[in-house]
Amino acid sequence: MATSKGRADRSPSDGSLRKSFGDTDAQSNALYRTAEWLATRDAVLYRDPLCVWCLSCGVATEATDADHIISSSSLTSRADFFDQDNIVGSCRSCNSRRASYEAKGVYYETKQEWQDFLRKKLISKNSRT
Repeated sequence: MATSKGRADRSPSDGSLRKSFGDTDAQSNALYRTAEWLATRDAVLYRDPLCVWCLSCGVATEATDADHIISSSSLTSRADFFDQDNIVGSCRSCNSRRASYEAKGVYYETKQEWQDFLRKKLISKNSRT
């Protein structure tokens, strides 16, 4: 019988779920599971109903995620984690895309720097097609 290897991969020894492929800081950082984070997230999504990253590229997309501009793993205090000046409304696609760039070593510390970078990537992508 074939065994499934995927997002719901189970440990053969005890049957427990292994960490899934898509686990992120949001799933591993306990601060994301607090009432304070939920309130912060709601306030950010109220302030930014459209994805700020898509808007900077001329596309209107509903914001579904609250995205830290400076990665939450780089923040040194609890207050920094909940600082709404460092959090923007983002669609899931842009949030994931930025996380993948950071995993590859691309870091920017301001919203403007990220917007400029994402616009350049979009222009580069469009010029190839």
